[in-house]
Amino acid sequence: MITCVVLIGFAFLLQNIYSVGSLVGILLILLFTQVTLQTKTLIRVSLVITFFVALSTWLLGDLEKSLFSALRLLAIAIPAPLLAGTTPPADLIRTLQAARLPSFLTLSLMLIWRFLPIIQQETQRIIDANRLRGVNLSLQPQHWFKGLFIPLVFQIVAYADDVTIGLQTRGYDPALPRSNSKPLTWKIKDLVFGVGVVLILLGVGYIEWGMQANIVN
Repeated sequence: MITCVVLIGFAFLLQNIYSVGSLVGILLILLFTQVTLQTKTLIRVSLVITFFVALSTWLLGDLEKSLFSALRLLAIAIPAPLLAGTTPPADLIRTLQAARLPSFLTLSLMLIWRFLPIIQQETQRIIDANRLRGVNLSLQPQHWFKGLFIPLVFQIVAYADDVTIGLQTRGYDPALPRSNSKPLTWKIKDLVFGVGVVLILLGVGYIEWGMQANIVN
């Protein structure tokens, strides 16, 4: 999580299209090699980015600025799914507990993290159910409220009730100390990951500031 925040903050500091492009290229390589992505998702994201670049170029009249804005947007957006796709929820929760965060905050983050894929699955099921009834929500936005949002709200409420009942039946008490069957330990791959992130930041930082200093000199 700290790495994700650092990468996002670092992306805001970059002002050179080559440095931002290098950072995005590295993040895309990591994303494609470490996370399984659906072809539909890639096509939709590509279309959105293309539309964004085309619209920005038309409004600003500057292709380079439009590409820079799109690359910065990608540099800000990619770290989060990369973290989510490479970090199991159990490891994330153990990390939050090791950081001595309040129990209620850890539980809230865990439930939100687990809820995101569930809401995606429920949304797809509702869309498929509407399609079987002859309602194509992508072409009929007038049915979104009663055909998608209302069933989705009921599913969210049902999920919240199930979680509440599950916590109550298991005697969950946020005031009691938590036990951990798999305590966190520092491993070689953690060292490799940390060194790799530092090298990436140093390389992109050199492209951003070091090369400019050499050009000025």
